[in-house]
Amino acid sequence: MSAYNHEKYIARCLDSVLSQKTDFDFDIVLGEDCSTDKTREIVLGYKEKFPDKFKLYLPEKNIGMMEMDVATNPMCTGEYLALLNGDDYWTDENKLQTQADFLDSRPDTVMCYHKATVINEDTGYEFETVYLENTDVLPVESLLRGYNPVMTPTVMMRNILPLPEWYEQMPYGDMLTYLLLSQKGKIRYIDKNMSIYRVHSNGQWQGDSMYKNLLKDLKFYKTMSGVLDKRYSKLVNIIFAQRYFDIVLSNIRQNKIDQAKRYFRKLIASEQSYLMKNIRDILNIHKILYENESKDKHNELISREIKWKIN
Repeated sequence: MSAYNHEKYIARCLDSVLSQKTDFDFDIVLGEDCSTDKTREIVLGYKEKFPDKFKLYLPEKNIGMMEMDVATNPMCTGEYLALLNGDDYWTDENKLQTQADFLDSRPDTVMCYHKATVINEDTGYEFETVYLENTDVLPVESLLRGYNPVMTPTVMMRNILPLPEWYEQMPYGDMLTYLLLSQKGKIRYIDKNMSIYRVHSNGQWQGDSMYKNLLKDLKFYKTMSGVLDKRYSKLVNIIFAQRYFDIVLSNIRQNKIDQAKRYFRKLIASEQSYLMKNIRDILNIHKILYENESKDKHNELISREIKWKIN
């Protein structure tokens, strides 16, 4: 677990863990990242009440999500790891037992996850995650195409994944973990809702600008392209092309033409199948950037939403 400025949520989160009914022992490994609210005070109160249950990592200054993962990972000594952030919680007292039994009975499976309810804290909108695959095995291709049905508090994995030296330099760790694990075995789905996952503007991804998130994604897949099996190379290259495309449009919207041209050159040097599929739009972008054609003529193209999913 990690927690930062989760004063509003952390008690419910920890209570949901402590209420778990299992036939095995488990530790709560929690990194509290120097919150500016009362999160650490609350966590220390739980540690005092349940001294043998908690292993705490309490840095003297804020270190960030990725460094926190690196610091707390060696503290996790169990056969399995379940993931949870301080603003989420579990809704089923048998969640850990259910997933541990599931992994015990499937030695080819390195990770399992389940259905969750997603709550947008800013709008109040709620929905239940949907699983679209024909079997309970989640294909790596679906993750790469952006169809990620995995919410962090639903994950349990085998404790077999040493964090790579470059882990801290990556923009986020959840998808990284799933993809690295997928190279070691199967990821399977349990069709049972046992968690609440919160989305809010303070989240590391949700709270950042879409442009910054595009750049983060580029950095992420540049590293992953050298790690994943070569059979996924074309799909990763399509991801690059689509990110370049959206970065170009974003720069045009902001009248950053030189920046747009720089990424346009990267775009036209990218995956040819993507270029051919989107040739009309790419030619129109060329007209805007190099033929001084008015942006007003291409409002629908320029104002389109970022596409995270790969078709």
